[in-house]
Amino acid sequence: LFLFAGLAMLGATLTLPGIAGIILSIGMAVDANVLIFERMREEFALGKSARSGVDTGFGKAFSSIVDSQVTTLITALALFLFGTGPIKGFAITLSLGIIFNLFAVLFCTRLAYEWMFSGRRKIHELKFLQFVKKPNFNFMGMRKIAFILSALMVIFGTVAFVEILLGKANLGVDFSGGSLLQYKAEQPFQLDPIRAALNKGDFGSVDLQQVTGENRLIVKVKKTEDTVGHLGEEITTVLAEQQGNSFVLESQSEIGSSVSNVLRNKAIEAIVISLIGVLLYLAIRFDFSFGLAAAAATFHDVLVVLGICWIIDVEVNLLLVTALLTLAGYSLNDSVVVFDRIRENMGRFHEKDFNEIINISINDVLGRSVVTSLTTSLVLAALFFFGGSAIHDFSFALLAGVIVGTYSSVFIASPLLSLKKR
Repeated sequence: LFLFAGLAMLGATLTLPGIAGIILSIGMAVDANVLIFERMREEFALGKSARSGVDTGFGKAFSSIVDSQVTTLITALALFLFGTGPIKGFAITLSLGIIFNLFAVLFCTRLAYEWMFSGRRKIHELKFLQFVKKPNFNFMGMRKIAFILSALMVIFGTVAFVEILLGKANLGVDFSGGSLLQYKAEQPFQLDPIRAALNKGDFGSVDLQQVTGENRLIVKVKKTEDTVGHLGEEITTVLAEQQGNSFVLESQSEIGSSVSNVLRNKAIEAIVISLIGVLLYLAIRFDFSFGLAAAAATFHDVLVVLGICWIIDVEVNLLLVTALLTLAGYSLNDSVVVFDRIRENMGRFHEKDFNEIINISINDVLGRSVVTSLTTSLVLAALFFFGGSAIHDFSFALLAGVIVGTYSSVFIASPLLSLKKR
């Protein structure tokens, strides 16, 4: 509610990149609350009262919540400053979501508990459902196998990235060039019948966008030079067959390769600068090795998902770039939570080996990782199966990203720390 109120005050138009920012914000909000609940459960297991357990739980979860949210906020600010239009929309939504997350989790949730403890019916006991009993799995013993598997997947991702730079991948109109046509309709219309009609024609890749409240339709078509001629007339003919409505072509412009190169370079620049900012923050808050491990894990996740999309021939457009940016934010959030527990356990277990401390820390937060990944995956699965063809590839990339991000925070980011001696 806070986020939608903020967007309404800014007069922002909700787009698919904006929805991606909302999805990531919701996932981070769930994660922040799960972190608090897991800390409370640990305190209750020690025999503390409900009031004492809540107070200590909020206190111990505070640094994890702030660090994970701030690293993602740094990413969002870098994307806003150096990204292009759709990426800026994603950055604005995500920034507002993070700010309101911190306010809701650290103030509103705490206020709700204070009300429950001071009301007429005071709460004397709190119980939480536990999906995963505290495990004792040897994650560090699996790190060599995980490194080999990840290296193979990163190779595919690197090949995909090179193919994209060379223009040989399945690039969308945003990166390959094409035509942009704007139509004015007499009456409101639905995109699905229009998309179905255009898909029957030989127009190649078609991207449709509806201008809310103005009865305008924007059509982006990926094409080669020999199809420029009568493209506008052909699409207008298809739209004229839509019963009960009339479309008038208002403008037609070409998206040249130079513009596409600028969009591509801006997207890469925004990602690199955001990761540098996160690296510096983690170096200050933790240690430089923590920052390097987080950056490496994030690059790993982006390349792996990019490689998967390349293998199954998913079209590379700004919407997919937005999904990769969302994945980067999710991966950072996941890794920082584990890092925070490692830092805490380093202070508690001075006598233990560093690999053992990493193992203990991963097992400590495994329940939180499962709950957060499961809740986020349920939302993305609903978008994938019921969201329609327009966001099918987008939701698939996010769903794959959540799985890969959870895997990397456990098997890649944390074990990378062991390469540097304590």
